[in-house]
Amino acid sequence: MSHPPDEPELVRAAAAGDRRAFDELVRRKRERVVRAAYQITGHWEDALDVAQGVFLKVWQGLGRYDSRHALDTWLYRITVNAAIDSLRARGARGGLQVVLGPDADEVAGAAPEPEAELDRQAVERAFLHLAAGLAPRQRAVFVLREIEGLDAEEIAEVLGIAASTVRNHLMQARRILREGIERHYPGLVPDRSRRGPGEGRG
Repeated sequence: MSHPPDEPELVRAAAAGDRRAFDELVRRKRERVVRAAYQITGHWEDALDVAQGVFLKVWQGLGRYDSRHALDTWLYRITVNAAIDSLRARGARGGLQVVLGPDADEVAGAAPEPEAELDRQAVERAFLHLAAGLAPRQRAVFVLREIEGLDAEEIAEVLGIAASTVRNHLMQARRILREGIERHYPGLVPDRSRRGPGEGRG
């Protein structure tokens, strides 16, 4: 019984012109590329356009791909650059969406209470509005760290900047979002006056 080809096998075959191998790579990576593009552009149609362009560049550039680097890093680099270009060309129209998997509630252990669900929807609406205020690079760093789960060193490799710059962008993005929530959505900020004696002190 043959086993599914692993990623390096697919890359080698696709680089040699095997279209079926390339189509399989696209199938495996498309969701990740579209998701990252969507979180940065804030617009679904733009994200689909970005993804189409990304895979065209991948197909054209596989022969020059350096296999010493992770394929995902290369994909993120192409995706982020294309998404930022799209964002700048069309304007920062959209916001971040919290993308939950179909089994998110099961992973959490139980379906959320109605009040908790309302709170979550309110937070998501706030992010939709406020993330549009982030500079494109800040937004990309925030997406890669908080949504895609990359660490600072991985993001630095994707964006071609220093890890310290990544951390600075992330700190600024978090500050802007936090201040925006405090200013425009004060109801989402925990009321510290309700804490008991000694709570919140570390």
